[in-house]
Formats: sequence, structure tokens, C-alpha cells
Amino acid sequence: MSSPWARFRGERRKVEMSKRETGNKKGAAVALPGDFLSSPEEFLAGQNAYEQGDSVRASLPGRVERDLSKREVAVRPVVVARTLKVGDVVVGQVEAAMTSTAGVKIRYLNGVETLASFPGTISTRAERAGRGERRTYVKLGDVVRARVVSTLNGMNMLSIDEPHLGVVAAMCSVCGAVLVRGDGRARCDQCGNVEERKFADDFGTADIRP
Repeated sequence: MSSPWARFRGERRKVEMSKRETGNKKGAAVALPGDFLSSPEEFLAGQNAYEQGDSVRASLPGRVERDLSKREVAVRPVVVARTLKVGDVVVGQVEAAMTSTAGVKIRYLNGVETLASFPGTISTRAERAGRGERRTYVKLGDVVRARVVSTLNGMNMLSIDEPHLGVVAAMCSVCGAVLVRGDGRARCDQCGNVEERKFADDFGTADIRP
């Protein structure tokens, strides 16, 4: 099954980083600063990589990417963070959606991919604007941008109660196509289904990377 992050960009490509050679001793897809990536004869040093003697090495921690057409090896930055802080902005995918909460697997921390796979919880009850109002704020599979508002007792509590926070990409609950925004709701151009969410102000236009 293709990554939903890739599908949100309209692409059904898999990002199989584990199959990409890095040249380091472990053969991992993630390189640390100074790790050997290749020889200059095999690949030139691309972004976040440098040539040193008879080797090309990583200049920062990240995922190794090889461009065969340019014959370049590059490193895409990642965050190797151990904890989240109040005020951090995260992007993740909703993995569980209940009546008043939603569980999120965090993929990006302050705009940079993180390897930590932090869990987070959105309290949708706290997002309600009016008494007795029932709304669908997020659904299973949605990609959301949120702010960390509490880390008490190891629980990463998230809020989407800002214009730039909320759902940035979503898929149709009926046919699975990518939803587009229209008239304050999301619509599906494939089957005509209309759904509501708490949208970020750039819903449908954010660059969701796999």
C-alpha cells in the first residue's frame, strides 16, 4: 500500500528509503554527520553532503537521497529530537479519532522531518466554539498541523485552534480520492462527496512530503 503522504500529493510513489544504499557500515537510510555516502566516482556531493578525499560524506543528520539523473547524493535534514516543547508546531497523521479526542502520529517538528515518531493527542472538545455544537474537526487519516500546548506527564497535547492550524490534507471517506477545498468545506471531485473539518488556512495547498 502506498504512503498516504505520497497520495496527498497526487502521487502513488513509495518512498522506500530502506532500499537506498548509503555506503555507511550499517547500510541504513539515515546518515549522521561525517558518515560515508559514496565515492566521488559513484556520486557527486549534493545538498548537505561534502567531498573529503576519496569519499562523499554527510554534513548533517538526515535521510540519504540519490539522484541518478544528476549522479548526486544528498541528505534531507531530519530532527533527532527526544522530546517536544510547548509551542512547537508539528505535522502528523490522525491514527485514531474518537468523540472528543484524536490520536496523531507526528512526522514533522517545526517544519523538519523527525525520526522520533512522537504520539500526540488533539482534544477536539477544547476546539468547540459554541455550547452544544457538534462538528467534525478531524477524521482518521487526515494530515494535521497543530501546536503543542502541554507535555504534562509525558502526554503531548495538541491544539488546532489557530487559523494556520488544522487539517492540511484529507481524503474522501467514500472513495478515497484527495479532497479539495470549496465554500468552507472539503469536496471530492471524483464522487461529489462533501465533508467538513477544522481546516488550516492553506488546506489543499500545503506541500505534504512523503
